[in-house]
Amino acid sequence: MVDAKWWMLFAGLAASAAIPARSAVGKTQPEAKKPDAVEQAWLDHGFTEAQREAIRAACRWGIENKFVPGGSLLLMHRGETVFREGFGVADLESGRPFAADLPCRIASITKPHTATMIAMLVEQGKFGWDDPIDKYLPYFAGVTVRDKGPAPRMPKIHELLSHTAGFAGKSAIESGKWEVKRDGSLEEAVKDFPRQGLAAEPGTVFAYTAMGYMVAARIAEVVTGKEYPALMEEMLLRPIGATTATFHPSEELEAKAPVAYDRPPSGLVAIDRSAMGAGMGSLINPAGSLISTLDDVGRFLLLHRNHGLVDGRRVVAAESLQRLYRPWRATAAAGYGLGFNVLKTGPDGVGVRIQHTGASGTLAQLDFERDYIVVLFTQVRGTRIGPFRDQVLKAIRSVFAPNEQPAAESPDREGE
Repeated sequence: MVDAKWWMLFAGLAASAAIPARSAVGKTQPEAKKPDAVEQAWLDHGFTEAQREAIRAACRWGIENKFVPGGSLLLMHRGETVFREGFGVADLESGRPFAADLPCRIASITKPHTATMIAMLVEQGKFGWDDPIDKYLPYFAGVTVRDKGPAPRMPKIHELLSHTAGFAGKSAIESGKWEVKRDGSLEEAVKDFPRQGLAAEPGTVFAYTAMGYMVAARIAEVVTGKEYPALMEEMLLRPIGATTATFHPSEELEAKAPVAYDRPPSGLVAIDRSAMGAGMGSLINPAGSLISTLDDVGRFLLLHRNHGLVDGRRVVAAESLQRLYRPWRATAAAGYGLGFNVLKTGPDGVGVRIQHTGASGTLAQLDFERDYIVVLFTQVRGTRIGPFRDQVLKAIRSVFAPNEQPAAESPDREGE
């Protein structure tokens, strides 16, 4: 348990240097703005000091009520950074500030990254959304539904990303009913799935799981002849200018990362950060292993905000990305598309507010209607910090969408 003396000592906000982005559609690369320029951008966009202070107060609330020791927050409006600050501490023992540029394990925010890369491969004609998975992974032929016999059909690629392919859900895996290898290669792990069978008929049930993302990433490896981490860097991270995001952190990068914490009733307890969100050993998890920064996740969301453009250069077609924002019927109340929770849809059924959270206490949200982006980092288990996250989002919503009724949204129930 962490000594309570640190809480009052580090309850204040610690502002950090800013890396804002241009406001024009298609401009996602950061300009060299000083912190005071970001503060001025807030005012230039028509927001007030009182509104900014309300957001800071919500962050402080999380520290004062011992939900988190600290964190960082990035807000963009019309494609431009208007708020970028760290608050509290990254390490309660040493008191090291939680700066806005610290690398963090983003856990399940890895999923929308993987889904975006898969959409790019579909666009390139490497495979189709409706292709059966045994077309590329023949060892799935004849797969069964456990205790029911042969599956009536093969899972399709799009079902891998909407958690409707029939694979076992997170709770079934954690209980030991299904096994996911923690070490070795992605190929070895995925080859073990058919032996265990599906948990449900494909396309019928939403079960939040890493297994579908692992299968999708393995198919990507097969059709390209490249390993998933290298493919992600080549196709997505490098083109959007994500300079820190990686699956293979250096010792220097690991040293900069915040301490990971759990939050049992006794208080915050430091835990092994390698278990935070990824849930794997040496195996790279396409559903949860990415380490990134506020700025790099911001760049990723700007790719979506700008409909596939980076500095006016087309990286992926807008239509390919839009496919990710439509909730699938089998996901029901979860409102899950392909790699994103769809919190709110427009008249055409396509998401106008999308989001993903991570078990490491991270959140990434994009609102197309109001044109704002939220990236919130902590490194406290996400299931333990709901009230804090709600406080911060409420303060942000009061700025960007003051007249909106929260009940109009679908809940974020992907399970992290």
